[in-house]
Amino acid sequence: MKNINRILSFILVCAMLTTALISAVSCGNNSGDAETSGTDTTASAENTGDMGTYVVEVTSAGGMALPGVYVYVYADASNEDLKGYAETNEYGKATFELPKSSMYSVVVSGAPKGYEIKESYSFDGNIARVSLTSSLITDESLTTATLGLGDVMYDFTVTTSDGEELKLSDVLAEKKMVMLNFWYSTCGPCVSEFPYVEEAYQLYKDNIEIIALNHIDNEATIKSFKSEHGLSFPVASCPSAFASTFSLTGYPTTIMVDRYGVICLVEAGAITSTRPFTSSFEHFISVDYKQQLCTSIGDLVETVKPNVEMPSSDEIAGAINSDSASITYRPETDEDSAEYSWPFILAEKNGETCIKSSNIEIEDSYAIIYADAELKAGQAVGFDYLVSSELYSDVLIVIVNGEDVYQISGVSEDEAWTSCYPCVADKDGTYEIALCYLKDGTNNSGDDTVYIKNMRVLDADDIDSATYLPRYAASTEDGINYDYVDIVYNEADGYYHVGDKSGPLLLADLMNTTLFAEDDSVYLMAYDGKITVDGKNYYEDILPYCTLASNSALSGVCTVSYELAELLKVVASVVGFDGTDDEWLKICKYYESYGTDGVELVDPIMGLSASSAYKATLGVDVETNYFYYDRVILPRGLWAEFIPEKSGVYRITSHNESFDGVEAWIFDENRNELLVYYADERMYYDENDVSMVYYMEAGTPYYIDIAFWDLYEVGVITYDIEFVASEYDLFRLCSPGYFTYDSDATGEDIYQIIDGGIDVVLGADGYYYEDLGKDASGKQRYGSLIYADFTGLTPVFNTPIVDSYVYDENGKIKLDSNGDPVTVKGMVNKGGFDFSKTENDLFVIGVLNDHDGDVNAADEYLKSYWAEDYETLAEIYMIEDVYEGIYHGDGEDLSDIIRKYEKKISNDAKHPERQGCVPVTEELTQVLSLLMDKYTFSGVENAWLKLCYYYDHLGPDA
Repeated sequence: MKNINRILSFILVCAMLTTALISAVSCGNNSGDAETSGTDTTASAENTGDMGTYVVEVTSAGGMALPGVYVYVYADASNEDLKGYAETNEYGKATFELPKSSMYSVVVSGAPKGYEIKESYSFDGNIARVSLTSSLITDESLTTATLGLGDVMYDFTVTTSDGEELKLSDVLAEKKMVMLNFWYSTCGPCVSEFPYVEEAYQLYKDNIEIIALNHIDNEATIKSFKSEHGLSFPVASCPSAFASTFSLTGYPTTIMVDRYGVICLVEAGAITSTRPFTSSFEHFISVDYKQQLCTSIGDLVETVKPNVEMPSSDEIAGAINSDSASITYRPETDEDSAEYSWPFILAEKNGETCIKSSNIEIEDSYAIIYADAELKAGQAVGFDYLVSSELYSDVLIVIVNGEDVYQISGVSEDEAWTSCYPCVADKDGTYEIALCYLKDGTNNSGDDTVYIKNMRVLDADDIDSATYLPRYAASTEDGINYDYVDIVYNEADGYYHVGDKSGPLLLADLMNTTLFAEDDSVYLMAYDGKITVDGKNYYEDILPYCTLASNSALSGVCTVSYELAELLKVVASVVGFDGTDDEWLKICKYYESYGTDGVELVDPIMGLSASSAYKATLGVDVETNYFYYDRVILPRGLWAEFIPEKSGVYRITSHNESFDGVEAWIFDENRNELLVYYADERMYYDENDVSMVYYMEAGTPYYIDIAFWDLYEVGVITYDIEFVASEYDLFRLCSPGYFTYDSDATGEDIYQIIDGGIDVVLGADGYYYEDLGKDASGKQRYGSLIYADFTGLTPVFNTPIVDSYVYDENGKIKLDSNGDPVTVKGMVNKGGFDFSKTENDLFVIGVLNDHDGDVNAADEYLKSYWAEDYETLAEIYMIEDVYEGIYHGDGEDLSDIIRKYEKKISNDAKHPERQGCVPVTEELTQVLSLLMDKYTFSGVENAWLKLCYYYDHLGPDA
């Protein structure tokens, strides 16, 4: 099972590599019976007289060790004669050698913020136990703080979607813990997690509280989402600054605050199972709760022990061995792992006798069986498998002599059996094949198991399906003297190969332990600063290759280029021990091919960088223009290199069937962003696909990156590349960016802004233009005229400004049953430009209109629609006023101004892209700004540009 632990360690290292941060903190209490000495914790003291050892233990009220606290020991309670000082070690302890005395007094300082410190403490014999009480921080705003695991939480107040004011300190006064959940409505993982959160909440809501916080959606969306998804716990909008406070890097993020107000768990990513929540809630509400910090919610999930036994080796062999196989079987015997190791058991699948993993629907578990095969050199082991599991999460790992060879998951198509050949013997002997079905803590799919049959021994030449098996580039008989494979550098592809230029690719294993170092990977050695020569630390040089290896299609390996080989030689010169020129090859492996007619394994880092990018071609070519995603890749996506034969404007359009859609970029070879895709082109919008338009120079390489929105989405994205023109005016949004927060010069006041967008200037003719700045003589330069979109949908409103026709799939105006055109009712006719009425007023008016002005009928509808929230929302919406014709806006009805501009709508057939648009005047910007203030965020400079388009000139002189 040690091999499984190694594999899990690799997965964790790869996940953390994106921020180049490795945490060695584990879940557990460090205040136990550990050593009391530590660096800089033994104080200087007088060395005369009869000496004694005095220990000061500093813990939280919950019993958690507090390291880094300053401890001062004085001769007596006057605290004037200092006898020794120290800093608590990782176990919260400071040790002093002092003359024996019963009068000593202890003073502490430097405790984390939020802890209460008394004036002094006394020894009880030779030990002073200092317990510091924590409480929520109330004298500062949470929006200005930076908090993480182990910090005392700041108090804060939010208003829930039900209109209730919720204060954290009030909640903790009644409940034993609070779980904060950061989410937003269009976050797929957030949505998938909520049913499990709700289920756990119903079981523990008497003792815990959950507050779901959203700083992205507006309040109406949050309220609607809660109702639609049946969430019973508080849901609230929060300041965007909270994202910085907790350094949120993904959604959902779960933060658990215990009864002492301390952040004890931060978990990023969806938890799609109830048990992790219920297990953690049990931990936090227990009567004998012991405070501790955990880096993963999985640390709080109790492992389920097996309740079945493995059949005998003879029974299994009789069920699945072929006549040619001399293979025996055994369960896990490692003392540390056997207690939790589930066996494989006898089964039947599709009418055939087989064995299967027994840990069905047991989260965070594994089932393992060891097969010992007697082989002669040149013989292979094969078996057939049928897998029915959660793709990429519940995995059958095939391990040969301690090395991970295959990882298999998903659901076998048509429940067909597939052959696997994990081992070819290079010499006579016994070979250990371990089959381990490893389950995560989330969803279960299919039968939630794997089936194995037909274990057999055959000649390697008889392998009948493409098989690639790992081989070390270095080998040894005595563990001291090594033989190395011959390698050849191939200038054509820029990589080293084994044997000859067409032989297997040489691969460096950078993320796992290797023959070179059994305790550290190359990445960890570099991260720890061990790869330093003449004062130069090579970490930054090695890191890009480790990033490639962490994203590799093979576990942690990177194809060896000339540059990487030179770095590995540096590694060997610093950390190696035999001093040979070839010692760096101990870090390397290659894959020997069987059943492939000589076809070698493809580059496992294909598409991950400019040097290994796929090749894109002009036009529609499904053989070349596609990306296939079968794993998580960070930084996002795969690369395809496109080198245009002629300069001009090109359009790149994606095609995929993903529910979540895709995002896209164009980079240069150094990963500098040339274009980030926004849905900003008026004539093109597809919620699932992208269409990027960009000017490209002939002969220059450009790198296309199209990836699924959902990091975990699996599948194919195809794309077309079309030459548009030598230059082109793209009609695009003036401000495609997002609303976000910024601060003033003092860093105190937080205000809303728009991220991105063009600058505009009012021309002498009274219309707005793109501001191109001033020329050398100081003369103003004008770009495109700015156009407001009156008839189309915008990123802000799903209703046009004025009534708009509905078109069919052929581009013709749709007609209703009476033969009249079908229209979408615009904002102006919905009262959007009547600023004497608020958005809430208009909602209630709409309900009244739907009920022909009958107040009683409208009120009955709202009681049904709002259900238990009726009284709260009735007050917020001030419905009694609205029923009486009293409205709450602070302006006047400007609808007539919009109708005046409606007459200026363009219907120029030569420019279909701007049909339905109106040139923007200063007066129009004022009215559109009021509309944005009413429906989005008030007072955001140039927010009206999100409703407008301009011509962006793409060409050689752009």
